[in-house]
Amino acid sequence: MTKKSKKCFVVGPIGDDDSEDRIHADWLLEDIITPVFDEHFKAFDVTRADKISNPGQITSQVITSLLDAELVIADLTTLNPNAFYEIGIRHTIQKPIIHMHLEGQRIPFDIAPFRSIKFSRRRPVDIRAARTLLLAAVVEATKEDHEVDNPVTFSRGKVQFAQTATPAEKLIEVELANVRSRIDGIENKFSGYIRPRSKAEYQSLGLGPDMEKFRLILREIKKIFITVRVHADYPQEGFFKNIEKMAANAFQKFGIENGGEYGRELMITVDDNPENRTRAEQFRNNYHGDEIQISVISPAP
Repeated sequence: MTKKSKKCFVVGPIGDDDSEDRIHADWLLEDIITPVFDEHFKAFDVTRADKISNPGQITSQVITSLLDAELVIADLTTLNPNAFYEIGIRHTIQKPIIHMHLEGQRIPFDIAPFRSIKFSRRRPVDIRAARTLLLAAVVEATKEDHEVDNPVTFSRGKVQFAQTATPAEKLIEVELANVRSRIDGIENKFSGYIRPRSKAEYQSLGLGPDMEKFRLILREIKKIFITVRVHADYPQEGFFKNIEKMAANAFQKFGIENGGEYGRELMITVDDNPENRTRAEQFRNNYHGDEIQISVISPAP
């Protein structure tokens, strides 16, 4: 039997015995989380606050687990205040945490930009899909070079950048903001249309010089910039989820965020390398059409 040398601590709504929260928490733990760890991460002992059997004050033991565990999995479903308090502790110490939430749950704006695994129990295939997504997330979170990304690290990063950035880096930040503002202005003027796909189409809107400047910036930060925009008639419900699945099929690692005030645009960023350049073009060719318009902007040569 493999020795349980590491701890995965699960936080989220628990509730009283036989309550809806407890049924939900047990379902998530027993049908999704535990099977993944039993099969793939046998060195981990998976536990939850109500499973702690050591004598002592439960609050103290929970906080100790949040501080010491190699990994925390946080269920955001129902926006439980105690769970968010515990999540805040984990964010502050900047150690690996995986967010999960039941499909259809709205996520608070301050953590919405950070990836969260959506899960459902409507069909057996939904459970299998959730296990697959969790497996990939745990593999990434347990890598030695894993970089923690949460609201605290983001804020600290902005502060550190402001304090340590070179003049050239600060210039890049300003130029990125200027280009984004310029693009947003064009979107406001052409809100009923689709974002242009090609460099020539951007230039036709008067963005030519800014486009070249933007591509130079992308070369400095070594990123490929992909914009996915849907037509005004495209159903907004499930848009983010659908595009996230498409990106996951195309790229091993990517960033994704909402863009535009109309909720019909997503920005995807991937590291610039030959493989991703090819994948980005394939991504556009596979999904670009009448309803979904995709532009790919690569760094300047």
